Amino acid sequence: MPDIVACANNVLSPPTSAPMFLTALLVTIAPAVTPMTDAKTVRQQFVELAGKQDRAACLALWRANPSAVLGTIDADLEGSLKVREKSAYPDLRKITEMLDRAMWGAEIAAEAGGHPMILDYASSFVGWNDAERKQFRAGQAAFGRAQKALDAKAADQALAAGNECLQLARPLGDWWGTAMGFDAIAAAQAALGAHDKALEAASVARTIYHDLGLQGDEYIALQTMTTMCQKLGRTARAKVACDAALVLAKKFKDDDGQKRLEQTRVELDAVK
Repeated sequence: MPDIVACANNVLSPPTSAPMFLTALLVTIAPAVTPMTDAKTVRQQFVELAGKQDRAACLALWRANPSAVLGTIDADLEGSLKVREKSAYPDLRKITEMLDRAMWGAEIAAEAGGHPMILDYASSFVGWNDAERKQFRAGQAAFGRAQKALDAKAADQALAAGNECLQLARPLGDWWGTAMGFDAIAAAQAALGAHDKALEAASVARTIYHDLGLQGDEYIALQTMTTMCQKLGRTARAKVACDAALVLAKKFKDDDGQKRLEQTRVELDAVK
């Protein structure tokens, strides 16, 4: 459900504007590839490599830029859908080219990251029929309503919209949308004081974000997990989540976040 998420445009910076919506280190890379943080540069290089079918170079590119992989591939997936939607007679050759390139990149991503989720997401997207593509858009719309409800402090409405997003995205194999649905649910449940349910949803979102390589969103989910565990008195789990969040805070150079997490860690260590 990438249309609403900004991380594809800023692939190595955590979203910091809203608490929920918006630990692995970089894999050793081939000497010829330099890690990049600019999504446009990664995208440009990917398109060039796909044109040459240079699998080895693409594998190195993905390993150098794990946080950019999904956004880069999704530019073809989402882009093909936009081409299809904007005309009664869409350019089917262009759509096929984009989807083939997405699948090529996703297959290599599975090898680079050792996890099949991006490939499963891409292959699901490629196989949707018209009704399923509309269901995908409906899931995006539901998430947008959840965001607006949270902004308006209408937690009950946000929870309903988050659940709707989840129910629409999950059966499609839309893992990104599924994570966003859990994100919305976690934020709503936290606002309602249901800390255990918020923890449950945030932990699922964190796992999916991790496997999709969306480290900025994983970072936020880990902070939510830390807070909910702390409120629930689950100190051991809170320490683990806090430590994982600290790794990402340092990676993102989020000094304020790092200070808060370090203070939280001190508080957790003081619990008897």
